[in-house]
This record gives sequence, C-alpha cells and structure tokens, in this order.
Amino acid sequence: MMTAFASLVLAVLTGFGVSWTTVPSGPGRSGSALVTVVIDREDLVSVYTSGAGVARYELTVGIGGEFARAGGRVDENGFPVVEELLFENLSTGSHRVEAALLDLETGERVVQRVEVVIDSASTETWSSAGLRLSPSGTVRASGNLTILWDVYPPVGSMLSGAAYAVLDQNLNVMREGWMELSREGEGVVGYSVTLPLGGLERGLYRVNTAVMDDGSSVMATSSSSIRLLSSWDLWGDDPRETLTLIRPVATARELSDLQNATGPGQRQAVMSEFWLRRDPNPATRENEYLNVYRQRLDYIERTFTRGSTRGIITDMGTVFAKLGEPDMVEDHPFQTGGYPYQIWTYFSPSVTLVFVDRTGFGNYELDGDWRDVNRAFGQREAWHVY
Repeated sequence: MMTAFASLVLAVLTGFGVSWTTVPSGPGRSGSALVTVVIDREDLVSVYTSGAGVARYELTVGIGGEFARAGGRVDENGFPVVEELLFENLSTGSHRVEAALLDLETGERVVQRVEVVIDSASTETWSSAGLRLSPSGTVRASGNLTILWDVYPPVGSMLSGAAYAVLDQNLNVMREGWMELSREGEGVVGYSVTLPLGGLERGLYRVNTAVMDDGSSVMATSSSSIRLLSSWDLWGDDPRETLTLIRPVATARELSDLQNATGPGQRQAVMSEFWLRRDPNPATRENEYLNVYRQRLDYIERTFTRGSTRGIITDMGTVFAKLGEPDMVEDHPFQTGGYPYQIWTYFSPSVTLVFVDRTGFGNYELDGDWRDVNRAFGQREAWHVY
C-alpha cells in the first residue's frame, strides 16, 4: 500500500520550501488556503557592503487568478525567511498554486507549481485540514519530526487508519508508517506521529498523509514540506569533521584522544565521554550543554560563513563557539580611512574583544590576544580541567 502511496505526490520541490494549510468549505462559506514559503540562505545571493551581506527578493504567489506578493531585504542573520500568504473565497476542488521567487540581485527567478485541494466539510463527504509539522520550515536533520493531522469523515464512516510517508525530491520514500489516533470528537478525528530525522540527507522533503476507510481505500490526503539541513557530526563518524566542530571547546588531550581512536566504536566512546564531561546535570536524559552547542553551531553556520570559508573556522565563529552570544555588540561598518570593526563585550567573565574586517568581505579577524579569549573560556566552563 505504501509504495502506491508515493504516487499521491503532486509536485517535486526544488529550491525554496512551499507548504500550505487549508480550511474546507462548508454550508454558507468558502474555503481558504494559507500558503507558507520558507526562503533559506542558499536560495538568494547576498551582496556584501562594508562587510554586511544583504539579499533582496520578491515573492509572488497566485491561486486561480488571485495574486499575493511579499518581499524586501534580509541580512544574513535573518534567514530563514518565512512568508505566509492567505487566499480566501476558494471553491471546493483542486487549485493550482504558482509560487515565484525573484532574486533582485541576480534577476534569477525560480518557480514552483503545486496543487492545493479545498475539501468540503459536511456530514456526507470526506475532508481534512492541512498538516501541522513541529518543527516546521527549515529543520536540522537530527531529532524528531511530529506530524499532526485532522480528518473530517462522513457520519457513520469506519476508519482503518491513517498512514504517512516522507519522500525526497526523487519521490523515494524515506520514512513511512502508520499514524496514531490522538483524538476523536464530534465530526473530527485527529492523528499524530513522531518520527526520527536522523540519517536523512540535507534537502527538501515532501510529507504526505492519507486516511483509509474500512475497505482500505484512500479517502482523504494532505501534504506539506520541510527543508533539512545536514546534521552535526559530533560523535566521530567522520573524525576529521568532528575535530573541526569541537576544536574551539576541546582540550589538546581530548583532540588527541579522538585522533588516536581506532574505529567507529572507539571514536563513539571518546565522544560520549567528551559530552558527558560537559553535561551540567547527568541525572537527566538531556545533555543541556550539547543542545546549546548545537544551537551555537547553527548560528555560526548562518552568520559567519563566507563563501567556501566555514563559519566554525573563522575568528568570530571560534569565539562564539567558546563563549556564546556576547552581551553587547557594537558594529562600526563604515570607517573613514579605517577598516570596519565590531566590539563584543561579555559581562561574566568580563572580557572585551575587537574584530576587524581588513578585506572588506565580512571576514572579521580578532584584533587582540587569544589568551584573553581562552582565559574567559576557562573561567566560564567549570569542566575545563581535563
């Protein structure tokens, strides 16, 4: 059954992410669709002026001759951009949605076309709401994805269950299974499922659901999309990658232990000790330090990456990995006869750092002594005794 379910996909996503939530039509009212477009950093070209990268875009979405537009400027810290466009007074049936993203810097235009179905909510026909995904939009390929879905069956209908499938851009089924009945009320049945994202490659994925009657015929479907970023390799699967990611916060001995480990099992053991040593509360299931460090890596990748230079190996990225977000930032992008610079101030422990962009391409280098950074790092991290 699930193999045939893949044929329910109506469009292959390329580029920016498009998803939607529909409200079915009913007696005396029309349906509506809320179209959500997620624009990520790689969808637009940023232009650097005095070290600051800015992208400009225009988004046009049309349904049945009606158009809605959005656009503007976004700096590198503003991604992902989420635009929500509402279309009302939609009749029951299938509607073609065309979403066009125009990069105002390059003139490149990318178009996606999908089908949105407005169901009729009554006691005689099947209908369903749009999918609710948590997290939604752009998601790191680690952790879990929760899918919530409401179905409106006709009176007296017998359900055999609801199924889900996650498909990649080539329509390959990457995850599939049955959803659980989460609630049942008058005229509505709710389904949910939580599934792991680990192991999936970066890219756009389609999430489809279908509900069957007691004869196993598909009676209602819904669809949405997510964009996955690569998961962080913090466990030594690729030792060179793990070394790069942990170098700012690792001691020389810890780096040596990982380099000298032979085989995946030993590397896993080394990294388990590495993160356990930093866990502020080992009695809990979560490692709060590891969670915070993943969030720092996300921010570093979005904010400090310049072309082929990864954010984690820049001076700003290294300091951010060690000390986190500064308490105060003074930005001086325009200097007559001088270079752009930033001042980062941390209150506890007290340290002030100056970064200078000597190239004009946004690569700010530390203008000072790394011993000040390491001293603050050692004072802040209680585990830093290994």
